[in-house]
Amino acid sequence: MSFQARLIDAKLHEERVRDRLIARGWHAELFGQGQLSDETRAHLREVDTAVRWMPDIIASKRFAARTIVVFIDAKAGERYKKTGNHDVEVAALISAEKWIELSGEACPYYFVYDDGGVATPDRIRETGKPGPNYGNGSGTPYLIFPALVCRPFDAMFGPPVEQGVA
Repeated sequence: MSFQARLIDAKLHEERVRDRLIARGWHAELFGQGQLSDETRAHLREVDTAVRWMPDIIASKRFAARTIVVFIDAKAGERYKKTGNHDVEVAALISAEKWIELSGEACPYYFVYDDGGVATPDRIRETGKPGPNYGNGSGTPYLIFPALVCRPFDAMFGPPVEQGVA
């Protein structure tokens, strides 16, 4: 699959995740590199910065006891159907950990996959191992981990709310 096709799939997945969050009463906005121009994304590839792996979505929800703000990296791809594993680039994982640190540990960071599975950076570190080089994609190091260690989307973000009820 070409880079352009992967980018289109990724943007569609980001929108689906955002819409699923909104349906659960979260305020969710697209946030990351996908919002930048092609030229700016190209420039970011030339600089060693965690900004290149900004979260795709920032979401928030007010609960009775507190407000929660989360960062989300929406991961598109269907290789897990053949392998049973999800993957994440090591650089994206490191960036996620930096975003958590930058928030003062106040904002969790989640990787949300096409199957609705949700993984945290800690869980990926605990269960991940270096992935093989398939000869496509970015060629950067990545970790694979069992899709079964993910939590279901509804378990993390709640079930859809009825219209007019938040």
